[in-house]
Amino acid sequence: MTEVHLIDIDYIEQNTEELPFKYKPDVPKLKLYGNLLIAETEEETKGVLFLTQKQLYQIVGGKGIEIVTDEDRWYVKHPLNKEQIKQVGLVTINAEFIGTIGEDIKCYEVIEVQQ
Repeated sequence: MTEVHLIDIDYIEQNTEELPFKYKPDVPKLKLYGNLLIAETEEETKGVLFLTQKQLYQIVGGKGIEIVTDEDRWYVKHPLNKEQIKQVGLVTINAEFIGTIGEDIKCYEVIEVQQ
C-alpha cells in the first residue's frame, strides 16, 4: 500500500474501466485526475485516483471546495487557494498502485482516507 497526498484536482469523471478493484468492488468508482505527492519518494506526479463518492467527500468536504458538473465531468469551480491546497494535501490517502497510463500518469485505487 502506498501513502498518497492529493495536491491539485484537474477534473473528475465516472469510471468506465473494467478493473478488478479491491476496495468495495461493487461500488461505482470515480476517476480523479490531478497532481499527487507520493509520500515514500516525495515525488510529485500527474496521476489518477479511483475512488468512491464517499471517499471524494472525505478528501474535499468541509474545505470550501465547490465542484460543478459539465456533461460527464466534474470540475473545481474555482482554483484551489493556498489554504485549500494545504488542507487537501494533509489528508492521508492509502492506495494500491494499479499501473500507468502512457509513460507518466500513475493510477491508484483508494483503499482508505485518513483525516
